[in-house]
Amino acid sequence: MRLSSVVLSTSPMAEDVVLAVTEQDPNYRYLIRAMVGIDADELVAKFIGFGLVTGKKLYEYTMKPRLIVMRISLNPVFAVNEDISELRDRIYRLISANRHGELDLQFREGASIVCGIKATISKMEVNHFSKTPELQITFKCNDPMFRSLAPIGYDIDELPSSGGVVLDDELSTAPHGISFKVKFTAVTASFSVQDDPTTPDWVWTVTPSTSFQINDELWFSSEFEKKQVWWNKAAGTDIELMDKVVSGSIWPLIYHGRNVLYFPQIANIDWLEMKYYSAYWGL
Repeated sequence: MRLSSVVLSTSPMAEDVVLAVTEQDPNYRYLIRAMVGIDADELVAKFIGFGLVTGKKLYEYTMKPRLIVMRISLNPVFAVNEDISELRDRIYRLISANRHGELDLQFREGASIVCGIKATISKMEVNHFSKTPELQITFKCNDPMFRSLAPIGYDIDELPSSGGVVLDDELSTAPHGISFKVKFTAVTASFSVQDDPTTPDWVWTVTPSTSFQINDELWFSSEFEKKQVWWNKAAGTDIELMDKVVSGSIWPLIYHGRNVLYFPQIANIDWLEMKYYSAYWGL
């Protein structure tokens, strides 16, 4: 991407702070002079098991919490009585603008938001005696992946009722999870996802204490730090099923390009939702 600006946002109701990358707008208040931490650094391979067919070690690759550091020059618009202190205060107010302390860093190419990342401000450094009014901000991102702000959804009417589910992801540079919801059309003892219809190398399975009943729903997510599976009974009861995931299960991930997932119980379900967020190692 050709980065043009970074937007700091704390909520849909709050005023965004725009950090320009180039001096293309004479009314810009903040200009990023330098930025580090937006590349792929310190990749970690997490061992998750052995392939059932290949016997090869299986890994999930991730990163340690990301630190993004920006050096920003301040350019108050004196015609509207702005001063340097006022611009600094706008950034200070972002440190704890809500109860969870998070803000969204949105990376734009022109007017389009390409991706974003959740962050908290962990440090602000100001050189009060510099001739050039600047400040340096350090953002900590516990989830180190850049992601699309809006999910990529699938038309449930186009999802198959037999065979494999084909998911094409041409945008992501990093693997990521997926979320879906299904409704059972027949009594089903367990539910699985795997990479091959007959001889899978990995399988994810959940087996509840009693069978899924007709019109029960299963809500699933394998997104980073949001791995979860819920049983929404037709009677109106929600049951969390993480303790019923079969030992040795491998959570499905989506990789760049074509992915095919197989659901052995696909004949017993109707699709309600299927989506994911594009993910990027770096910019």
